[in-house]
Amino acid sequence: MQRKYIPWLIAAGIVVTGIIISQVLSHQKEPMRRRPGGDGIKPVTLAPVINRDIPTEIVMTGPLYAYHKVEIYAEVSGVLMNTPVHFREGVRYRTGDLILRIDDRVFRNNVMAQKSSLLNQLTLLLPDLSIDFPESAGKWEAYLADFDMDASLAPLPQPANPQEQYYIASRNIYSQYYTVKAQEETLAKYTLEAPFNGVVTEANINPGTLVRIGQKLGEFTGTDLFEMEASVSHHEADRLRTGQAVTLASEDVRGSFRGTIQRINNVIDRASMTVKVYIQTRDQGLKDGMYMTARAESLPFRHVFTVAKDLMTDGEQIYTVQDSILHLTRVSVVAELGDRVIVRGLEDGTLILGEPWADAREGAKLPPATRMAQEEKQEPDGTEDASNRSDAL
Repeated sequence: MQRKYIPWLIAAGIVVTGIIISQVLSHQKEPMRRRPGGDGIKPVTLAPVINRDIPTEIVMTGPLYAYHKVEIYAEVSGVLMNTPVHFREGVRYRTGDLILRIDDRVFRNNVMAQKSSLLNQLTLLLPDLSIDFPESAGKWEAYLADFDMDASLAPLPQPANPQEQYYIASRNIYSQYYTVKAQEETLAKYTLEAPFNGVVTEANINPGTLVRIGQKLGEFTGTDLFEMEASVSHHEADRLRTGQAVTLASEDVRGSFRGTIQRINNVIDRASMTVKVYIQTRDQGLKDGMYMTARAESLPFRHVFTVAKDLMTDGEQIYTVQDSILHLTRVSVVAELGDRVIVRGLEDGTLILGEPWADAREGAKLPPATRMAQEEKQEPDGTEDASNRSDAL
């Protein structure tokens, strides 16, 4: 009979032990403390306006082009001759190197024949000139002595008076002289030299091929000077200037490059409503067609301050505080900086909301619990320290 009560005694003991433990724990728990400021009103943060000059960085992107690039067309006809370095894509030439040479032997002989005819006319002119204009005979004798069939024609001596000029013209000297000069200019077109350091980017002709007038022979691209074409808004263009230094970078090459703003277009592109800016740079590591990013420090905004975008109302108004009363005040937004805007239109010391307030409206009275925002840290160059930036300035 006694064994029958053992389970009941064990169950009762467990219940009693649980009650005792719960009582002990309840006495050890501290009562909930009340938070200070039992009125439940969140403090409103205010901040004073501090105007200053704020420099900003303008970021521009665009393609990079070789500043010197020429398409080569034949101005004379003939067979293309072999050259020490064959005209092929990827071949580099220095300034003055021979690029192309067309067979000029026939035309060169014609030029020599014309020069010989001019020399003959000058020789016949000299005896008569010595009689009619003896004071000028000496300079014409010197010109004949220096006459070189293999060199380019030197300028003719200047006549001493109109009568001497008419006398020389009547002997057909000027006509033959300028005929030879024109032929010399044409003869020079049979040989093409590199006008600048560059590389052949297109070659459409091989040695031994007959070249025709107007035929495209290839394309020659410079490798020393490059120009980047970027687009900016007209407001940003007003804060850039020619001659200004910029920093260039590209994902295709390592490092950065120095550049200079060479030109700023004065016409707005109607399609994109932007202005073209042209930046020149020199570096052997750059290539035509690369996509570049340029960073330029613009002219500073004068007498402005920054404010968080979420403190703006309708994009052009901000809450100011006078005698603890809110007033909507119109300001001028001059630029955007991420989640902040640069504005102008308030005097130094004017109080504004330092952070969004749910009950903000025109004429609203501030609650008694208000505080001033901490002043921002300033770096030596006048920029804000992002880790210590307040929401007001």
